[in-house]
Formats: sequence, structure tokens, C-alpha cells
Amino acid sequence: MNVADVGTVVRAYRRATGMSQKDLAALAGLSRSRLNYLESGRDIEIGAAKLFQLLEVLGVRIGVPEVVDREQDERTLEDAARAAAGKDGLPRKIVLEAFATGRVPAGSQAPLRRLLDQTPAPALMAIVRAVASGAGQPPKSVWRHGRQLAEELGASSRLWLDSRDGEDT
Repeated sequence: MNVADVGTVVRAYRRATGMSQKDLAALAGLSRSRLNYLESGRDIEIGAAKLFQLLEVLGVRIGVPEVVDREQDERTLEDAARAAAGKDGLPRKIVLEAFATGRVPAGSQAPLRRLLDQTPAPALMAIVRAVASGAGQPPKSVWRHGRQLAEELGASSRLWLDSRDGEDT
């Protein structure tokens, strides 16, 4: 979900209740112009507390899973491996081995580089969780191995180049 999606939902709920932007903004503790920017999908600064307060006033519920969905992480790993390797797919075993050891299995250089560079960040997060769980390793080790792979393969994704383990733990 992005700012435009949130703005569309806020506008729909506000209109469905017959409220003006001015009245809703006052109830939610926002300026009318900030609410207008949000509803218009513009990139605005709005704190999480203010956004949650606005959604609460409107009665919009946000679903957040209570636990990590390991099955979804596994499906994401398999989907990303398949997408990176084309029609033949990159076997799950190869992805696990590479991320668990930091070494590139023979013949998998190109698809692993595509996986590292072309997979969106949320899917890469799921892959790290799936590999950590499947290989019995701490996620920090998987990140370190991912950086090793990125360096060895010349991958350019900033996610791998900018990540550092243990800096904020």
C-alpha cells in the first residue's frame, strides 16, 4: 500500500460519511491542507500516530499479521527463484545453499544475480526469513551471505550494498 492508496481509502470513507475535509481534519488533529494532500495522493509527511488516528476516526481497520507467515515466505522464495531463472526456475535448494553459505553454486550465477537485483525488497525480506528458518541460521548470517553473493556476482541492488548486520540490534 502506498500514499495514493491510503488517500483513496480516506477520501472514500470521508465521503461515505458525508464529512468535509475541514471537519475530518479537525477530528483527527490534522490540518485541512494535509488531509487534502493525503487524499490527492501527494507525497506528504504524516506521522504514524496521526495516520492511525485518522484511520481510527474513520473506522478503517488495518490488518497486521500477529505472527510471521512462514508458508508465505516459502512461496515467495519459490516465486522469486522461478522469476529469476525463467521458465526452468532456480531450484529452492540452490537459493538455500547460496544464502546459507554465501557461495555461488556452479551454473547459477546469472539467475542468482537477477534474484538479488530484480526481486523487490519485501520479497527479499521474505527470502531472508525463509532461508534463516530453513537453514537454521540467524537472519544476520543470511544478510551477510546475501552481501557476499551480491559482491561476488556484481549485483547492484542497494538493499544488499547498504545493509549492515548488527548496527541497530
